[in-house]
Amino acid sequence: MGRPPGSTGSSRLKLLDAARALFAQHGVHGTSLQMIADHLGVTKAAVYHQFKSKDEIVLATAEPAIEQLRSLVEEASMQPTRASRFDATVTGLVELVLDHRDFAATLPRDPEMTRLLRSDERYQRHTARMDALLIGHRPSAEARVALAAAGGGLMVAGIDPSLDGVDRETMRSTLTRYVHAVLGPYASSAPEQAEA
Repeated sequence: MGRPPGSTGSSRLKLLDAARALFAQHGVHGTSLQMIADHLGVTKAAVYHQFKSKDEIVLATAEPAIEQLRSLVEEASMQPTRASRFDATVTGLVELVLDHRDFAATLPRDPEMTRLLRSDERYQRHTARMDALLIGHRPSAEARVALAAAGGGLMVAGIDPSLDGVDRETMRSTLTRYVHAVLGPYASSAPEQAEA
């Protein structure tokens, strides 16, 4: 027992991979630091050497998805028209769900993960910008319901084990059509505004 083998960066990545797997399986609340240590074959002290708290680990596991969200919002915001911003956002959102299926599996059913992300200013800012790109800055109640339905559908498709054998291109094209069908009417009725 002791510190994970390899470099500190490698150890950190292995720890985060283990945490993601355990969070997806047991939820954040149901995963202890000792479980993460046991999964890696190290001591709990070795886990604390990498991270000060479980909350820090949770946010670190979400970091790649948050960074991809930031990037998709930045890229979509640079598009010249409302329609092209909407299309770029939908494309980026579908890729985000497909790239981070473990995160998608944890988020909708884990109140602890939701609480931590709601307290993360960056996640909130990027999510608000993405929502505005999809349904405008002052969406109607109907548009907000449609956004929730589209998000829920993406999350379920991202975690549904019956879809594990479906190739990525089929998932991508089908989910993109789905989001366009659900949100397209609200995107086209949103007033043209520069994105913040």
